[in-house]
Order: sequence, then structure tokens, then C-alpha cells
Amino acid sequence: MGDQDKWTMSFVMPSKYGSNLPLPKDSSVTIKEVPSKIVAVTAFSGFVTDEEIKRRESTLRDALKNDKQFQVKEATSVEVAQYNPPFTPPFLRRNEIAVEVERKQE
Repeated sequence: MGDQDKWTMSFVMPSKYGSNLPLPKDSSVTIKEVPSKIVAVTAFSGFVTDEEIKRRESTLRDALKNDKQFQVKEATSVEVAQYNPPFTPPFLRRNEIAVEVERKQE
């Protein structure tokens, strides 16, 4: 229960809707524009657990240490994306772990 306040849920809306989004009826829901960014992503199937997130994030960060173009942006936190309804069988689920990256200085 203690980790619940660390999670944020978000939905991505296509930019074509711009300011035409309906206003939320719940005051705890906000609409905000998020600036574009470059992220490195690894996709996987199955259930998302805290342990799986840590393992996948570590693997992704390790892979980026050897990347010639990009590095993990300082103080970035992991983002977890889950695309399927809860009744989807684990082997058919699509999940992603993402970290923000920046171009390496030459």
C-alpha cells in the first residue's frame, strides 16, 4: 500500500485534439501538455511486477551504456506502459519500460 502514492496514471492523446479535449469532471484529474522527449524502450510480455520492472530497467540502462549515440538523461525515472485489459492472457500482453535519453556529446 505504501507505494501507491509513487504511481501516476496517464493517457496520451493525439495532438490533433489540442485544446478540444473535454474537461475532467473529477478534480483529481488534470490535463497537461507534456513536452516531446526521446526515450529508449524495451518491450516484453507477461505480468508487470516491481521485480520485473527493476530487472528490465537495469537491462535497458546497461544496454545504453554501450550505445554510441545516446545516454540515459540524468535524474530520469523509469516509465512503465501497459497496453492491454486485465483479462488478456500473459503471453499476449504488451508492456514497455522506457527511460528518457539524450544524445551523447562528441
